[in-house]
Amino acid sequence: MGDSKPRQRKFAPRSRQGCLTCRARRKRCDGQRPECANCTRLNVKCQWQSQRQIVAGPEQSKSPSPAPAEQITEICPLRSSLDPWDAFSGDEAAEQRHLLSYYIEAFVPSISIATTQSSYYTRLYIPMALQSKGVFDAIMALASAQLARRTVNGDRAQHLRTLSAKHQGKCHSFIKQRVLPSGELVSDEYQVIGIILLLIGLEALNGAKNTKWIAQTECVRKMLNTLYAKPDYIGSWELDAVQRHFTYHDAMATVMMGVSKTSPSSLVPRNMPQLLGPPPSLTVDPLMGLSYYLCSLVCRIQYVTAASPAFPFTSEAAFLAIEQEIQQWQYDSPMSLPDVDLPVALDLIALAESYRLAALIHLYRKSDTHKSLVPGCASRAMHFIDRIPPGSPADSSLLYPIFLAGAELDNETDITKCSTRLTAIQARNRYENVGNVQKILQEVWRPVLTGERKRNWEDVLKEWGWSISLS
Repeated sequence: MGDSKPRQRKFAPRSRQGCLTCRARRKRCDGQRPECANCTRLNVKCQWQSQRQIVAGPEQSKSPSPAPAEQITEICPLRSSLDPWDAFSGDEAAEQRHLLSYYIEAFVPSISIATTQSSYYTRLYIPMALQSKGVFDAIMALASAQLARRTVNGDRAQHLRTLSAKHQGKCHSFIKQRVLPSGELVSDEYQVIGIILLLIGLEALNGAKNTKWIAQTECVRKMLNTLYAKPDYIGSWELDAVQRHFTYHDAMATVMMGVSKTSPSSLVPRNMPQLLGPPPSLTVDPLMGLSYYLCSLVCRIQYVTAASPAFPFTSEAAFLAIEQEIQQWQYDSPMSLPDVDLPVALDLIALAESYRLAALIHLYRKSDTHKSLVPGCASRAMHFIDRIPPGSPADSSLLYPIFLAGAELDNETDITKCSTRLTAIQARNRYENVGNVQKILQEVWRPVLTGERKRNWEDVLKEWGWSISLS
């Protein structure tokens, strides 16, 4: 990252009527209860002098099982108008409004690094959902699936899981009507691509262990290549948004290429402009933060590590080129953004550096010559991960670096710390793929705890037949 001049911080005077969080941060508080505007924007716990825990209302406080609700509201605060533990009225329209509110107020903040105006989860997919039944069904499927994992009532959780499967089936019908058997899109291009990307996220949420999500990623790649071949689409914000969303999932799919049966040679990208250079302006992506261009470099790892007998030196040259690009990758300081506060900016920088080191681990594991560099990268990556406080919004995108770095740990103290962090992350976003990562790493670490050599995580996945998403 380029050097940035230190800037003088200006603090607002302490407010005696504001929340304790704003008073501690010396920020002017608007006094809105139960959550002020500052705490809502940063997705942090809003504390008040007379009441330390956030509750949604008197009905929630009378719940026979208050502990789970209190834990969830602390990790991901919800508006007072939204109480996911209340029983649904049984009216389908009211239920859908409830789930749409949950998606906006709870689901998106729980998986987003930072709340920005450029988030495709809200700026793109919400307007689409108001016009497209397919996108609306995808949002319903995601919201109900995550809410099922937050609900302590077993019957209600089962209802939400059934509801999620129902909306997922409607998504498939919507796509089938607009995509030819050859894979060619005939209408509603952005809606179809957006639905598939949201369904890839649903696969991660549900803890899928097969290659279905990888096949979905490949399907989106082909559709994007088709759109980039049409001059009318170049330069549109919608295309840029779905491209960014795709890049994140494609980078995660690249990690699994060594264990899945998908051949990298069939996935060579064409007409992908984002691979030509860094984006022209600073954009905080809801999933990648500052690491959009870095993730596009990660996507290329699968293509530069497959040696060709006809061109034995081509892979080596490509390897060195991508290594240099990762090492020299620079990003603008997020501290210059008007809607990003200092704590969030520092977390974004730490996350970006952990992604850089994870990308180098990812690359070096492919080369016997460079494998000796992996432990050092893993140690430094964990150092940057530790800089991000538990419960930070950046937690939601730590799975990629924490998995690749955590798999290289070889002492019990670091292993315990990593395992504890993963447990906290799953408590926040309720994604089942976090639990899958824990199971894999526990198997990797198991020999270490008995004084033996740790296992290779790729061997574990091949043995179990898993291909998990780190999204």
